Amino acid sequence: MAASQLSYRSDLKFSSGALFSLGFRPFFLLGALFAVVLMLGWVFQLRGVALPFAAGDNYYPGVLWHSHELIFGFATAIISGFLLTAVGNWTGQKMLHGRGLAALVLLWTAGRIAPFLPLEPLFVALIDLAFYPLLTLAIALPILKSGNMRNLVFIIFCGLLILMNLLVHLDRLDIAPGMAHLGIYGALNIIVLVMLIIGGRVIPFFTERATPEYRGQQIAWVEKLVIPVAVITFLNDLWQPLASWAYILSGLLGLLLLLRVGGWFDRRVLSNPLLWILHGGYLMIGLGFMLRATLPWTGWSPFIYIHALTLGGIGLLTLGMMSRVSLGHTGRPLILPVQMHVAFYCLLLAVIARVFAMAILQKPFLYDLSATGWILAFGLFVYTYLPALVSPRADGKS
Repeated sequence: MAASQLSYRSDLKFSSGALFSLGFRPFFLLGALFAVVLMLGWVFQLRGVALPFAAGDNYYPGVLWHSHELIFGFATAIISGFLLTAVGNWTGQKMLHGRGLAALVLLWTAGRIAPFLPLEPLFVALIDLAFYPLLTLAIALPILKSGNMRNLVFIIFCGLLILMNLLVHLDRLDIAPGMAHLGIYGALNIIVLVMLIIGGRVIPFFTERATPEYRGQQIAWVEKLVIPVAVITFLNDLWQPLASWAYILSGLLGLLLLLRVGGWFDRRVLSNPLLWILHGGYLMIGLGFMLRATLPWTGWSPFIYIHALTLGGIGLLTLGMMSRVSLGHTGRPLILPVQMHVAFYCLLLAVIARVFAMAILQKPFLYDLSATGWILAFGLFVYTYLPALVSPRADGKS
């Protein structure tokens, strides 16, 4: 099947059995759709437009809705879809599917809607908090059953995200006022660490498989240091995030990440969008920590480095990984549909506008330009991959 056929409506043969056969299908689809809604809501909120889904004032005030839902809504959906698919490949075990997967997806959806319903705050918190324990159970059982101890780290990460989300809700319930900030930034660091580990596994592997006589390399001492330094940096952020040594640690981590992704690089990566977007996302995480290290001297807003990590790192990596996984696991060739070429460049434009141009120009129109790029990128993903994600595999395999 030609790649361009992914966009044809005739390719859509809806099957609930197909949609809920593996976690990536519903979570990638809904996660990308929510990325559009989330950004639209944030733009409306910045413009003071009183729309129910944009305000978030029923439970999350102001920027907290944007921050919480970026991590525990959007990023959580994509990571859930990835883990509920990849853990099966890593362990050889059958993953959550069918009604069980549909129930988990419904719970995630309820967590996005509940803050805008006339519910007691405690009920809203319990709905949102219920998701991660069930996700943890869904990935822990196959990992433990297979004895694949290498992947226990992802069970730990899910447990830490439960704790960070709990801090946010304890703040909103006035049980632990002021803890939402710690929960949000702690969760962001955990998500970034997950992406550093997964990226370290799959980006060199994907690049080597797609590049004949691949010339990239893994620098041994960098590979040994990068994750321990990341863990130390993130633990320090829970203790003394504004101390002078916090910026030194951030600079060291940024340097290691730049050396790591630089070692993986082969110039032929630039001709393959399914590769350059992953390398670019990893690069943005390294640049993000380098930008943070410069804050005491540049006077830039900390939101510059935060958006380098979120819009740049998380955005590019998730869109790239979703695109590749959705092709491979629906039995289609790893040839990027033409619409997704446009989507990748739209997201790249969003990153340039919000991170680099904003650091220099600080003009309000850059918010709109960046938001438009993000909305177009994930909107195009939904449009392009909808037929593949809701239909049986193109190669006829189960």
